[in-house]
Amino acid sequence: MLRALGLDAVSEQVYQELLAEPTLDAILLAERLGLSQDQVGASLDTLADLALLRMSREAPQQRRPVSQERARALLLRRQEEELRARLAALEANRIAVATAAERAARERQRIPTGTEQLDGLDEIQSRLESLLQSATTEICSIVPTLMPPEALEAARPLDEDLLRRGITQRTLCHEGVRTNPRALAYGRSMAAVGAQLRTAPALPHRLLVVDRATALVPLDPASPTASAVLVTIPGIVAGLAELFDRIWADAVPLDQAPAPDCATGITAAERELLKILSTGLTDEVAAKRLGVSVRTVKRRMEELMRRLEAGSRFEAGFKACQHGWL
Repeated sequence: MLRALGLDAVSEQVYQELLAEPTLDAILLAERLGLSQDQVGASLDTLADLALLRMSREAPQQRRPVSQERARALLLRRQEEELRARLAALEANRIAVATAAERAARERQRIPTGTEQLDGLDEIQSRLESLLQSATTEICSIVPTLMPPEALEAARPLDEDLLRRGITQRTLCHEGVRTNPRALAYGRSMAAVGAQLRTAPALPHRLLVVDRATALVPLDPASPTASAVLVTIPGIVAGLAELFDRIWADAVPLDQAPAPDCATGITAAERELLKILSTGLTDEVAAKRLGVSVRTVKRRMEELMRRLEAGSRFEAGFKACQHGWL
Protein backbone atom coordinates (compact mmCIF):
# COMPACT_ATOMS: atom_id res chain seq x y z
CA MET A 1 0.00 0.00 0.00
CA LEU A 2 2.76 2.46 0.93
CA ARG A 3 4.59 1.77 -2.32
CA ALA A 4 1.52 3.06 -4.19
CA LEU A 5 2.02 6.31 -2.28
CA GLY A 6 5.65 6.68 -3.36
CA LEU A 7 7.62 4.72 -0.73
CA ASP A 8 10.27 2.43 -2.18
CA ALA A 9 10.11 -1.34 -1.55
CA VAL A 10 13.12 -1.61 0.76
CA SER A 11 12.02 1.29 2.94
CA GLU A 12 8.56 -0.25 3.24
CA GLN A 13 10.13 -3.55 4.36
CA VAL A 14 12.10 -1.73 7.06
CA TYR A 15 9.03 0.24 8.13
CA GLN A 16 6.84 -2.88 8.42
CA GLU A 17 9.54 -4.69 10.41
CA LEU A 18 9.80 -1.77 12.81
CA LEU A 19 6.03 -1.73 13.20
CA ALA A 20 6.22 -5.36 14.30
CA GLU A 21 9.20 -4.77 16.62
CA PRO A 22 9.96 -1.07 17.16
CA THR A 23 13.15 -1.59 19.24
CA LEU A 24 15.15 -3.28 16.47
CA ASP A 25 18.39 -1.53 15.58
CA ALA A 26 19.99 -1.33 12.14
CA ILE A 27 22.12 -4.45 12.63
CA LEU A 28 19.19 -6.66 13.62
CA LEU A 29 17.03 -5.19 10.85
CA ALA A 30 19.68 -6.07 8.29
CA GLU A 31 19.91 -9.64 9.58
CA ARG A 32 16.16 -10.22 9.60
CA LEU A 33 15.52 -8.71 6.19
CA GLY A 34 18.62 -10.07 4.47
CA LEU A 35 19.81 -6.57 3.62
CA SER A 36 23.12 -4.82 4.00
CA GLN A 37 23.55 -2.30 6.78
CA ASP A 38 24.04 0.41 4.18
CA GLN A 39 20.64 -0.42 2.67
CA VAL A 40 19.00 -0.36 6.07
CA GLY A 41 20.72 2.91 6.97
CA ALA A 42 19.58 4.54 3.74
CA SER A 43 16.00 3.33 4.33
CA LEU A 44 15.98 4.66 7.90
CA ASP A 45 17.12 8.05 6.58
CA THR A 46 14.33 7.95 3.96
CA LEU A 47 11.72 7.11 6.60
CA ALA A 48 12.98 9.91 8.82
CA ASP A 49 12.91 12.43 5.95
CA LEU A 50 9.32 11.44 5.23
CA ALA A 51 8.44 11.83 8.94
CA LEU A 52 7.50 8.14 9.12
CA LEU A 53 9.85 7.79 12.09
CA ARG A 54 9.51 9.93 15.21
CA MET A 55 11.53 10.25 18.38
CA SER A 56 10.40 7.85 21.10
CA ARG A 57 8.72 9.49 24.09
CA GLU A 58 9.96 6.71 26.35
CA ALA A 59 13.51 6.46 24.96
CA PRO A 60 14.36 9.93 23.56
CA GLN A 61 17.52 8.68 21.85
CA GLN A 62 15.58 6.18 19.74
CA ARG A 63 13.14 6.52 16.87
CA ARG A 64 9.84 4.74 16.48
CA PRO A 65 7.60 4.24 13.39
CA VAL A 66 4.38 6.22 13.17
CA SER A 67 1.13 4.30 12.76
CA GLN A 68 0.14 3.01 9.34
CA GLU A 69 -2.77 5.43 9.23
CA ARG A 70 -0.45 8.32 9.95
CA ALA A 71 2.07 7.04 7.39
CA ARG A 72 -0.55 6.83 4.68
CA ALA A 73 -1.81 10.33 5.47
CA LEU A 74 1.72 11.79 5.40
CA LEU A 75 2.65 10.12 2.11
CA LEU A 76 -0.64 11.13 0.50
CA ARG A 77 -0.16 14.73 1.62
CA ARG A 78 3.35 14.70 0.16
CA GLN A 79 2.06 13.43 -3.20
CA GLU A 80 -0.64 16.09 -3.21
CA GLU A 81 1.96 18.79 -2.54
CA GLU A 82 4.17 17.46 -5.35
CA LEU A 83 1.20 17.37 -7.71
CA ARG A 84 0.24 20.95 -6.85
CA ALA A 85 3.83 22.00 -7.47
CA ARG A 86 3.89 20.26 -10.86
CA LEU A 87 0.55 21.84 -11.83
CA ALA A 88 1.83 25.25 -10.77
CA ALA A 89 4.98 24.74 -12.85
CA LEU A 90 2.87 23.61 -15.81
CA GLU A 91 0.66 26.68 -15.55
CA ALA A 92 3.73 28.91 -15.30
CA ASN A 93 5.15 27.30 -18.45
CA ARG A 94 1.83 27.75 -20.24
CA ILE A 95 1.74 31.43 -19.34
CA ALA A 96 5.37 31.83 -20.42
CA VAL A 97 4.67 30.24 -23.82
CA ALA A 98 1.57 32.39 -24.34
CA THR A 99 3.48 35.52 -23.33
CA ALA A 100 6.33 34.69 -25.69
CA ALA A 101 3.85 34.12 -28.53
CA GLU A 102 2.15 37.45 -27.86
CA ARG A 103 5.52 39.21 -27.72
CA ALA A 104 6.56 37.63 -31.02
CA ALA A 105 3.26 38.66 -32.59
CA ARG A 106 3.76 42.25 -31.40
CA GLU A 107 7.30 42.25 -32.77
CA ARG A 108 6.05 41.09 -36.15
CA GLN A 109 3.39 43.81 -36.14
CA ARG A 110 6.05 46.44 -35.49
CA ILE A 111 7.91 45.66 -38.72
CA PRO A 112 7.73 49.10 -40.37
CA THR A 113 7.79 47.99 -44.00
CA GLY A 114 5.47 45.03 -43.65
CA THR A 115 8.16 42.74 -45.03
CA GLU A 116 10.91 40.61 -43.55
CA GLN A 117 13.72 38.84 -45.38
CA LEU A 118 14.56 35.29 -44.30
CA ASP A 119 17.91 33.87 -45.34
CA GLY A 120 18.73 30.18 -45.57
CA LEU A 121 16.65 27.04 -45.21
CA ASP A 122 16.92 26.92 -41.41
CA GLU A 123 15.58 30.44 -40.90
CA ILE A 124 12.85 29.89 -43.50
CA GLN A 125 11.86 26.59 -41.87
CA SER A 126 11.79 28.15 -38.39
CA ARG A 127 9.53 31.00 -39.45
CA LEU A 128 7.37 28.62 -41.49
CA GLU A 129 6.80 26.47 -38.38
CA SER A 130 5.83 29.58 -36.38
CA LEU A 131 3.42 30.74 -39.09
CA LEU A 132 1.72 27.36 -39.34
CA GLN A 133 1.47 27.08 -35.56
CA SER A 134 -0.23 30.49 -35.36
CA ALA A 135 -2.70 29.73 -38.18
CA THR A 136 -6.36 29.85 -37.15
CA THR A 137 -8.47 29.39 -40.29
CA GLU A 138 -6.77 28.60 -43.60
CA ILE A 139 -3.50 27.74 -45.31
CA CYS A 140 -3.23 28.28 -49.08
CA SER A 141 -0.07 27.14 -50.84
CA ILE A 142 1.30 26.80 -54.34
CA VAL A 143 3.93 24.10 -54.91
CA PRO A 144 5.06 24.58 -58.53
CA THR A 145 7.68 21.80 -58.57
CA LEU A 146 7.89 18.22 -57.35
CA MET A 147 9.19 18.04 -53.77
CA PRO A 148 11.99 15.54 -53.05
CA PRO A 149 11.11 12.58 -50.77
CA GLU A 150 12.91 14.04 -47.74
CA ALA A 151 11.00 17.33 -48.10
CA LEU A 152 7.69 15.45 -48.25
CA GLU A 153 8.48 13.57 -45.04
CA ALA A 154 9.57 16.80 -43.32
CA ALA A 155 6.26 18.43 -44.31
CA ARG A 156 4.09 15.53 -43.10
CA PRO A 157 4.00 16.34 -39.33
CA LEU A 158 3.27 20.02 -40.04
CA ASP A 159 0.47 19.15 -42.46
CA GLU A 160 -1.05 16.57 -40.12
CA ASP A 161 -0.96 19.00 -37.19
CA LEU A 162 -2.84 21.64 -39.21
CA LEU A 163 -5.55 19.16 -40.14
CA ARG A 164 -5.88 17.92 -36.55
CA ARG A 165 -6.46 21.52 -35.47
CA GLY A 166 -9.24 21.96 -38.03
CA ILE A 167 -7.30 24.38 -40.26
CA THR A 168 -8.49 24.39 -43.89
CA GLN A 169 -5.57 23.37 -46.07
CA ARG A 170 -5.70 24.07 -49.82
CA THR A 171 -2.70 23.19 -51.95
CA LEU A 172 -2.11 23.76 -55.66
CA CYS A 173 0.34 21.18 -57.00
CA HIS A 174 2.02 20.78 -60.32
CA GLU A 175 0.27 18.30 -62.59
CA GLY A 176 3.48 16.26 -62.53
CA VAL A 177 2.47 14.81 -59.17
CA ARG A 178 -0.05 12.63 -61.01
CA THR A 179 2.78 10.68 -62.67
CA ASN A 180 5.12 10.62 -59.68
CA PRO A 181 4.22 7.62 -57.44
CA ARG A 182 5.73 9.01 -54.23
CA ALA A 183 4.26 12.50 -54.61
CA LEU A 184 0.88 11.06 -55.62
CA ALA A 185 0.82 8.73 -52.61
CA TYR A 186 1.63 11.63 -50.28
CA GLY A 187 -1.08 13.81 -51.82
CA ARG A 188 -3.67 11.06 -51.53
CA SER A 189 -2.73 10.35 -47.90
CA MET A 190 -3.19 14.03 -47.03
CA ALA A 191 -6.48 14.21 -48.94
CA ALA A 192 -7.70 11.18 -47.00
CA VAL A 193 -7.41 13.13 -43.74
CA GLY A 194 -9.00 16.34 -44.98
CA ALA A 195 -6.52 18.28 -47.10
CA GLN A 196 -7.74 19.78 -50.39
CA LEU A 197 -5.36 19.34 -53.33
CA ARG A 198 -5.71 20.41 -56.94
CA THR A 199 -3.32 20.29 -59.87
CA ALA A 200 -2.60 22.58 -62.80
CA PRO A 201 -0.24 22.14 -65.78
CA ALA A 202 1.61 25.35 -65.01
CA LEU A 203 1.90 27.34 -61.81
CA PRO A 204 3.58 30.61 -60.80
CA HIS A 205 6.27 30.75 -58.18
CA ARG A 206 6.04 29.12 -54.77
CA LEU A 207 3.56 30.80 -52.42
CA LEU A 208 2.16 30.36 -48.94
CA VAL A 209 -0.74 32.45 -47.59
CA VAL A 210 -1.70 32.10 -43.92
CA ASP A 211 -5.16 33.24 -42.80
CA ARG A 212 -5.16 35.68 -45.74
CA ALA A 213 -3.07 37.98 -43.55
CA THR A 214 0.52 36.83 -44.14
CA ALA A 215 2.30 35.58 -47.25
CA LEU A 216 5.64 33.89 -47.79
CA VAL A 217 7.28 34.05 -51.22
CA PRO A 218 10.81 33.34 -52.54
CA LEU A 219 13.08 36.36 -52.75
CA ASP A 220 14.55 34.95 -55.97
CA PRO A 221 12.20 32.55 -57.84
CA ALA A 222 15.22 31.00 -59.55
CA SER A 223 16.58 29.96 -56.13
CA PRO A 224 13.52 29.52 -53.89
CA THR A 225 15.37 27.88 -50.98
CA ALA A 226 18.08 30.54 -50.63
CA SER A 227 15.96 33.40 -49.27
CA ALA A 228 12.30 34.25 -48.77
CA VAL A 229 10.23 37.33 -48.02
CA LEU A 230 7.52 37.42 -45.37
CA VAL A 231 4.81 39.92 -46.35
CA THR A 232 2.12 41.36 -44.09
CA ILE A 233 1.10 44.39 -46.18
CA PRO A 234 -2.69 43.92 -46.62
CA GLY A 235 -2.86 45.01 -50.24
CA ILE A 236 -0.07 42.69 -51.37
CA VAL A 237 -1.36 39.74 -49.37
CA ALA A 238 -4.88 40.25 -50.73
CA GLY A 239 -3.51 40.29 -54.30
CA LEU A 240 -1.58 37.06 -53.74
CA ALA A 241 -4.64 35.42 -52.18
CA GLU A 242 -6.74 36.45 -55.19
CA LEU A 243 -4.12 35.01 -57.54
CA PHE A 244 -4.35 31.73 -55.64
CA ASP A 245 -8.17 31.74 -55.83
CA ARG A 246 -8.17 32.32 -59.61
CA ILE A 247 -5.79 29.42 -60.26
CA TRP A 248 -7.65 27.22 -57.77
CA ALA A 249 -10.95 27.76 -59.60
CA ASP A 250 -9.53 26.32 -62.84
CA ALA A 251 -7.39 23.59 -61.27
CA VAL A 252 -8.43 19.92 -61.17
CA PRO A 253 -8.98 18.06 -57.88
CA LEU A 254 -6.36 15.38 -57.32
CA ASP A 255 -8.99 12.63 -57.23
CA GLN A 256 -10.25 13.58 -60.71
CA ALA A 257 -8.53 13.08 -64.06
CA PRO A 258 -7.94 16.26 -66.12
CA ALA A 259 -10.65 16.37 -68.79
CA PRO A 260 -10.13 17.68 -72.35
CA ASP A 261 -11.69 20.99 -73.26
CA CYS A 262 -15.11 20.34 -74.78
CA ALA A 263 -14.60 22.84 -77.59
CA THR A 264 -11.04 21.90 -78.64
CA GLY A 265 -10.57 18.38 -77.32
CA ILE A 266 -7.18 19.14 -75.76
CA THR A 267 -6.24 19.13 -72.10
CA ALA A 268 -4.89 22.07 -70.15
CA ALA A 269 -1.48 20.39 -70.04
CA GLU A 270 -1.43 20.04 -73.86
CA ARG A 271 -2.42 23.67 -74.31
CA GLU A 272 0.32 24.75 -71.90
CA LEU A 273 2.87 22.68 -73.83
CA LEU A 274 1.87 24.36 -77.08
CA LYS A 275 2.17 27.79 -75.44
CA ILE A 276 5.65 27.05 -74.14
CA LEU A 277 7.01 25.61 -77.36
CA SER A 278 5.40 28.31 -79.50
CA THR A 279 7.62 30.88 -77.75
CA GLY A 280 10.72 29.02 -78.93
CA LEU A 281 11.69 27.47 -75.60
CA THR A 282 13.46 24.12 -75.62
CA ASP A 283 12.05 20.73 -74.67
CA GLU A 284 14.21 20.81 -71.53
CA VAL A 285 12.63 24.08 -70.35
CA ALA A 286 9.16 22.80 -71.20
CA ALA A 287 9.80 19.60 -69.23
CA LYS A 288 10.92 21.58 -66.19
CA ARG A 289 7.91 23.88 -66.30
CA LEU A 290 5.47 21.02 -66.76
CA GLY A 291 7.11 18.78 -64.17
CA VAL A 292 7.62 15.89 -66.60
CA SER A 293 10.54 14.27 -68.38
CA VAL A 294 11.95 15.49 -71.68
CA ARG A 295 10.84 12.21 -73.24
CA THR A 296 7.26 12.90 -72.11
CA VAL A 297 7.40 16.35 -73.71
CA LYS A 298 8.58 14.86 -77.01
CA ARG A 299 5.91 12.14 -76.88
CA ARG A 300 3.13 14.63 -76.17
CA MET A 301 4.32 16.95 -78.93
CA GLU A 302 4.44 14.10 -81.44
CA GLU A 303 0.85 13.21 -80.52
CA LEU A 304 -0.26 16.84 -80.96
CA MET A 305 1.48 17.05 -84.34
CA ARG A 306 -0.25 13.83 -85.41
CA ARG A 307 -3.67 15.16 -84.38
CA LEU A 308 -2.98 18.48 -86.15
CA GLU A 309 -1.59 16.67 -89.21
CA ALA A 310 1.47 18.87 -89.00
CA GLY A 311 4.90 18.01 -90.42
CA SER A 312 6.84 20.34 -88.12
CA ARG A 313 6.47 22.10 -84.83
CA PHE A 314 6.18 25.42 -86.61
CA GLU A 315 3.28 24.06 -88.67
CA ALA A 316 1.77 22.57 -85.50
CA GLY A 317 1.83 25.99 -83.84
CA PHE A 318 0.21 27.60 -86.88
CA LYS A 319 -2.55 25.00 -87.07
CA ALA A 320 -3.11 25.11 -83.31
CA CYS A 321 -3.89 28.81 -83.65
CA GLN A 322 -6.23 28.08 -86.56
CA HIS A 323 -8.08 25.48 -84.49
CA GLY A 324 -8.38 27.84 -81.54
CA TRP A 325 -6.10 25.75 -79.37
CA LEU A 326 -3.94 28.79 -78.56
